[in-house]
Amino acid sequence: MGVNAAAWAERAEARGFDMRWVALGVTTIGSFMTLLDGTIVNIALPSILGDFGANLDAGQLVLTGYMIAMAVIIPVSGFLGDRVGLKRLYMATLIGFTLSSALCGLAWNLESLIMFRAIQGLAGGALQPLGMAIVFTMITPLERPRFMAMLGLPMLLAPLLGPTVGGALVEFSSWRLIFLINLPIGMLNVVLARSFLKETTIRHDAKLDIKGFLLATTTFPSLLLGLSFGERYGWDAPITLGLLGLGPVALVAFVYVELRHSDPMLKVRLFSNRIFALAMAVNGITQFSLFGVQYILPLYLQQAHGLGPLETGLLLFPTGITSFAALNVTGKIYNRVGPRPLALTGLTFLLIATASLSRIGPETPLLIIAAVSSLRGVALGLCMMPVQTAAYNTVAPTDMSRATSLVNVMIRLFGSTTTAVLTTFLIFFLGQHGAPNASITGGRAPLGALTSSFDDVFIVMSVVTVIGMGLALFLRDPFLDNARSEGRLKDGAIIKVTASAE
Repeated sequence: MGVNAAAWAERAEARGFDMRWVALGVTTIGSFMTLLDGTIVNIALPSILGDFGANLDAGQLVLTGYMIAMAVIIPVSGFLGDRVGLKRLYMATLIGFTLSSALCGLAWNLESLIMFRAIQGLAGGALQPLGMAIVFTMITPLERPRFMAMLGLPMLLAPLLGPTVGGALVEFSSWRLIFLINLPIGMLNVVLARSFLKETTIRHDAKLDIKGFLLATTTFPSLLLGLSFGERYGWDAPITLGLLGLGPVALVAFVYVELRHSDPMLKVRLFSNRIFALAMAVNGITQFSLFGVQYILPLYLQQAHGLGPLETGLLLFPTGITSFAALNVTGKIYNRVGPRPLALTGLTFLLIATASLSRIGPETPLLIIAAVSSLRGVALGLCMMPVQTAAYNTVAPTDMSRATSLVNVMIRLFGSTTTAVLTTFLIFFLGQHGAPNASITGGRAPLGALTSSFDDVFIVMSVVTVIGMGLALFLRDPFLDNARSEGRLKDGAIIKVTASAE
């Protein structure tokens, strides 16, 4: 049997040392590995293609196979966790991810690498939602803010470290090392997970939502692939139109089925809660601007400033430091001020940073660009975790494993949509500035047109940020408000955590 969060909190208070931080560190390692592998391979793809003598279209399957596999497994991870136990499933997927990573590093041709990457995606896709669900069984809603800094660390650092670590490994060693390095880390994480994670309550009565599963395996891969193919092959390409036609139709059918099911695979009914829906909307807008800059700025630095991937990663790394610092501040003051002031302050920093980036040019010193980008790190630390905390605080403990799956699906969709939309805007603005047939990455776009197009995209992101600020005005945390009124909080500090209170 599992132990509820209030009991975990009481044990931590009695012991003096909170073992939940150790458990959180274990799940953080697993989440970090999977998110890092989602970004690190991009930088190694040219070397992989060179070794196997493959063309770019075939090589893209190394990326899309991983993405499709993750899109298939994430929606069903909540059900699987309920059915077999979160710890047991976490360890199984961690072992699968580690072994498939080793196989990727030993791949003998492109076809074998694509197959092993798909297996890696199936195993790795479940690790982050499972890790979050495990941690949420151990912490009460009032304790979530101070644990959120660690929970948000993989999402924060992996995209920043991916190009840096990947560039260094490829430049000084081999692309195979980006996979083989997961072997010792994964094996260590399995030992730690076995030692420090506790099994949760297993629901033997949980049954697979077969209709929902079949529709999910159609919906999410179609949407993610359609968005990916749209930016690669064009939005009028038959394969793009087919996938983007199938995806929304399947999505409508999926939502209809899930709303009528007594035990749905994804709890889409959570969107009927106004705060959860509002928090997800703010999260999506924030992700568009925050991670949009994360996608656009490295592209700009490499094309307009001529930096390499390793130099770009090093230049943007201070953003991770400012993000982590802001996350820690957020965790300490969330219970005192609530999500709205933090989100609004973070979005204000984001607006300043994004609008400032629209004024940079090829002659702008790199240190200034790094400083402006670091403001984006502050915004990330102030926005993302408080908004997600407000959303999760509306979810019943029994629904938490399904909620983490739903939120992770939304994050993947937000990320793919952001990349596709911003790429489309870049191509459109290039045409408006007199270079309609120029390639963004091929080095054929005139520098003036390229710089102006990037400036216009930063302005678009600034406008979207303002919309996010308007939505954030209505954000609140009813659970936090009730805790204050019931006297369970004083100046943001928890008075007493009891099973009845939580």
